[in-house]
Amino acid sequence: MAKPTFINTAAQRKAGEGHQCDDLLERYVRLFASRFTWKNLPDDCPPDYLERALFFAGGISAKKVKGLGICVMGAAPSALTIYGTPARWLPVDIVGSPTSTMVSESLWTDSNNPVLWDYEPMINRIMPYLELQRKALNALGCNLIGLTNPVIIETVPGAELNGKVIKNNLGAGDVFIPVIDKANGALSANVLDMKATDHTANLTGVIHDTDNTIMDMFFIRASMEKASGISVEESTASDEQNEIGLAIELDRREKWAKEINAVLGTNFEVEFTKERYYAAGSDTAADQGTEGDDPGDQDGDQGPGE
Repeated sequence: MAKPTFINTAAQRKAGEGHQCDDLLERYVRLFASRFTWKNLPDDCPPDYLERALFFAGGISAKKVKGLGICVMGAAPSALTIYGTPARWLPVDIVGSPTSTMVSESLWTDSNNPVLWDYEPMINRIMPYLELQRKALNALGCNLIGLTNPVIIETVPGAELNGKVIKNNLGAGDVFIPVIDKANGALSANVLDMKATDHTANLTGVIHDTDNTIMDMFFIRASMEKASGISVEESTASDEQNEIGLAIELDRREKWAKEINAVLGTNFEVEFTKERYYAAGSDTAADQGTEGDDPGDQDGDQGPGE
């Protein structure tokens, strides 16, 4: 039987809290990490590890570690160039702790290997919008409770009331309706409507807007569209912006892969998983319909000599 958490020491409880999953944040981490696919990484390295490390640390690199071989990891600068890029770096966000002293010393020493540097971790960029989204979701839940349980009881302080609560499931949630028994000389009591105002549309709009802003930072087409709809011009401009942004991000990753491969003798490769987001983007129906067609054939004209 597992030991109850309240028996753990303060250090053990703090360590456990650090590994709790934030479902809202994890959604965006997975979207960010799935934009690019890395190949030929060390055998024990998860395929999305580099992108996740970049999301949280703002920089990634790799080096040879005694006893472990080639290791990729998040990187934090220990010295900067005049351009604000890492001249030397230290590993960050290392979850496991090697037991070997030799491995540990080799792992934690700083390095001047090339770094894929993002200046500011993506988590810091999206956090203001993520907090707004979280607050809007909490407020939305409170508003829904007020709308689905719209009753309070008004009477004098200290009054004892006899009654029962009728539970009614309306499909969208349970509604609890108090019924007061005023027999046997019970004190007077009134059931009042809380008259909760419906703010669901406004709160949902905040959630959509913050999600769209974060998707723009990822150069991904937002899954939540504005209520008024999106015009063809807006959609085309958004797709072009995303494709340009992702192309630049891919170039940065390819440049780092080439540099680190030259230093470590590795063969890291990266590609853009374009088909996941733009399955119908580049080859439109119009392009497919006109490709190879002879305009003269549309009106039955087969041309000379046929």
